[in-house]
Amino acid sequence: MRVNRQQCQACGSRELNNLLVREAGEDTVVLVRCARCASLVARYRLNDYYHHGKGFESWLESYRGAHESGRDLAQRFEEIQQSAEAQFGAALDELQADGRE
Repeated sequence: MRVNRQQCQACGSRELNNLLVREAGEDTVVLVRCARCASLVARYRLNDYYHHGKGFESWLESYRGAHESGRDLAQRFEEIQQSAEAQFGAALDELQADGRE
C-alpha cells in the first residue's frame, strides 16, 4: 500500500479543505483547496463516494448504479462502510510505520 498526504504546491501547507461539487447525473467532484493560501491543490472525480458518519442517505445521493432493491443497496452500503474503515486504519498504520504521522 502506498499512502500520500497532499501538500499545497504554492505554499507547502498540509492544511487542506475539500469542496464537494454534486450535479444531478454527474460524478461527485472534489476540489482540494489550501486552507492557508486558498490555492487549488487537486481535483478528483468520484463515482463511488462514501462519507463516514453521514449515513445511508448521503451515500445514496451520490450512488448512480443500476436500480437495485432496498435490501441490496443497504447491504452494499454496509460493505462500503466496513471497507472504508479498514482502508482508513491501514492507511494510518502505513503513515505511522513511515514516521509521517
